[in-house]
Amino acid sequence: MNKIISILSLLVILLFPFQTRLIYEPSFLGGQYFEWFSFSLYGIEILIWGIVVITFFRLISNKNFWLEINQARDKKDKWMKIIRPVLFLLFLVLYLFIVPLNRDLAEYKIFLLLGAGCFSLTLLINKIPFWPILGVLWGGGIVQSYLAIMQFIFQRTFENKWLGLALHYPSDLGSAVLQTNEGGRWLRAYGSFGWPNDLGIYLSITFIIGLMLYNYFPKIKEKVFIFAGQLIIITGLFFSFSRSAFIALFLGLIVLFIFEKRKILKSLVAPFILVIILAVIYLPLWQSRIAVENRLEVRAINERFDQYKDFFEMFLTHPMFGVGPGNYVYALYNQKINLSPWLYQPVHNIYLLFLAEWGVVGIIIILFLAFFFCREVLNNNKNILVLWVMILTAFLFDHYFYTAYSGIVFLAILFSLSLAKKESSVYISK
Repeated sequence: MNKIISILSLLVILLFPFQTRLIYEPSFLGGQYFEWFSFSLYGIEILIWGIVVITFFRLISNKNFWLEINQARDKKDKWMKIIRPVLFLLFLVLYLFIVPLNRDLAEYKIFLLLGAGCFSLTLLINKIPFWPILGVLWGGGIVQSYLAIMQFIFQRTFENKWLGLALHYPSDLGSAVLQTNEGGRWLRAYGSFGWPNDLGIYLSITFIIGLMLYNYFPKIKEKVFIFAGQLIIITGLFFSFSRSAFIALFLGLIVLFIFEKRKILKSLVAPFILVIILAVIYLPLWQSRIAVENRLEVRAINERFDQYKDFFEMFLTHPMFGVGPGNYVYALYNQKINLSPWLYQPVHNIYLLFLAEWGVVGIIIILFLAFFFCREVLNNNKNILVLWVMILTAFLFDHYFYTAYSGIVFLAILFSLSLAKKESSVYISK
């Protein structure tokens, strides 16, 4: 059974970017369609809950698990392991029944967060090996990069409801495109994600994971395979044209260089040359992205500034407890009812978005939990810090890791990697 759970868990880690919706309930307000108020049940979500349920029943039926708890020497640590989750659950109940403007949206958001948290816990309980998780994550980056490259070459995405892929053309209003000075429109690569920036940050992280794997595996054949995969991933990242992803990648490389010194330099030469070649070929596209002079880029920047203004208005109205989890766009709709539908979006900054939804009290609770989390990470696995530097950087520019289901699962996987000891025994007997 352990092997089955491990295989299913690794399958989730590989396929979670494909957000296949088995049940979808669209939402309409004032005659307008709102994606942010819709409810979905994902295929990966069912698989995750199946793994969680199986792990739970195997755990409580294992005598060794109860013996370890009863024979714990440090009673204070034993009780704290029970008290912290109970306090956190009480905290969630408080937000469900006191705070939110729309309780259905809050319940749905908390359900997604709890499901991802339980999956993270099952990865730890079942002791899924550290390096295979990284390897499968990296493999997922190759899959997404292949999709991204094909999408950019053919200048369209490919619709497939079973893989959660939506159809986009450069001519479609609302598609993520680049506009050159000559007026041409180029579609940015999506992969299977909802937006190119989401793809970009995912690929930047998998590229750094590839560097870690390159240093870990000693054989030449393994290094050649990883080397080839890295070239595919950096190409897919390039075609996402995500500024925030390249900023996160740059900071990740700095941190990794501090840890690994000169070990990573040789494995960076070819990807760097490839990026330079692609940048020369597609220089007009990157110029339009960086210069921020054309109409689309100027409008995007202005919309971001408007989002910050909306945040401050909302936060000042609900400073202590916020508007409730999953309620930001709903509160924005009630605050400004006459906006165009595409302007109802979460603020593109997870720190501010979390503050608006959970308030000062929520931030205090999270900082309290983050203190214990950081302490455990430093004790167990400092190498994973480079990935957190990238994610915390991405938090400044987008809301993917908080609003998208795949982003929440991605965080859950990294939480388990951060707390896992590379050499540990298995809780559940084979």
